[in-house]
Amino acid sequence: MPRYRDKTKKAEIMSLEDAVKKFMHDDVVVAYSGFTGFNRNPVAFAWETVRQKIKNIHVVDRHGSVCTWLLNAVGAIKIYETDWMGWGEMAGKLDVNLERGYKAGKVILEDYSHGAMAMRFLAGAIGAPFIPYNAPLGSDLYNPKYDALGKAGLRGKNFRYPKKKFIQMEEPFFGEGDTVLLPAARPEVAVIHVAQAGDKGTARWRGVGTIDKEISFASDKVVILAEEIVPEADLRKNPESNQIPYFVVDAVVECPWGAYPSSVPFYYDYDAPFMRGMDAASRNEADLKKWLDEWVFGPKNWEDLLVKLGSKKLLDLRADSVTGYSTRMMRGKKPAPRMKMPLSVARSGY
Repeated sequence: MPRYRDKTKKAEIMSLEDAVKKFMHDDVVVAYSGFTGFNRNPVAFAWETVRQKIKNIHVVDRHGSVCTWLLNAVGAIKIYETDWMGWGEMAGKLDVNLERGYKAGKVILEDYSHGAMAMRFLAGAIGAPFIPYNAPLGSDLYNPKYDALGKAGLRGKNFRYPKKKFIQMEEPFFGEGDTVLLPAARPEVAVIHVAQAGDKGTARWRGVGTIDKEISFASDKVVILAEEIVPEADLRKNPESNQIPYFVVDAVVECPWGAYPSSVPFYYDYDAPFMRGMDAASRNEADLKKWLDEWVFGPKNWEDLLVKLGSKKLLDLRADSVTGYSTRMMRGKKPAPRMKMPLSVARSGY
C-alpha cells in the first residue's frame, strides 16, 4: 500500500533516556546519521540503547559508524543492511565485533553498494516503492545467490522487508539496455545528530551531510539529537541553511558532545586516538568487556562520561570557528597549523 505523509508532526523535547525508551525496542528497524565513524554519529543514542539492553536490532545504513560498533560490541544487531562493514578509516577500518558475529552466524549481513543505499533512501524519502539505478549492473552484489535476507527466509515477511533484493529488467522507455530496480529503504526510526535544532524540530548542520535528509523523510519516526536547542524563529531567519523540516521530526534531544568520539563540524573534532583504543579492545573479548564496563556501563549517564573524559580532552577537541576543525589536537607529530588567511587568498594571492 502506498505510504503518504498526511499530517504534520509535533516534536517533543525529551531526555536521552526517555527518547531511547520510547522509540527503541527489540527488533526495531533503525538508521543512523553521519559519515562513517567520523562525522555526526548519534553515539549517545546508541550508547544509551546498549545500556537499555535492546536487542535483535535491524540496522539499515549507508556504512558503519561508532553507533554500529557499539551495538555490535554487545551483539545487539541481528540484521545489517549496509554498503560498508567498516566503522572508522583511522581506527582499524574493519568492525571486528561485526566480523566475529557474522562468522558465528549471529548477524545477517545484506550488502549493497554506496550508491545503491543512497538511491534506496531516496526512494523511501519520495514515497516510491522502488527506484531504477544502472550502476549495479555486472556486480555480484546483485547476484541472487548472495541475497542474505532471501536465504534467511525473510523476504516479504513484512512491509519493511522487500520481496526481492533487486530486479534486473530491460529499460522500457528509451531502449538503453538493462537497468536495476532497487527497493526503497523504509526504516522505522531515524536517529540524526545535528548542530542545532529548533524547539519545534527544525534541524541544521554544517559540513558533510551525506543523505541524512533522505533518511529522515524515509523513516516513520525521526529523533533529532542536537548540540544545542535554539529558538525556532532564529532558524527561520536563514531557512536555506536548514536541512530537516520540523514536520517530519518526532522528538528532539539536547545532547552536547552527543556525537563523541565522532565530530560535529564547527563544534568539535573527532577523537581518533580514543577510537583506536576502541578498535584495540575489540580484538580480544576480555579487553572488550573491560572497555564496555569502563565506558558504557560504568558512567551514571552521558554527562558522567563527559566528566570522565575530562575538560582538557574536550577543550583540545573544540573546533576552530573558521575551519570547523580543532587546531589543538595532534595530527601526526604536531597540531594542525593555525590558519592565517583563507585558503583561497593563500593560493591566489588575492
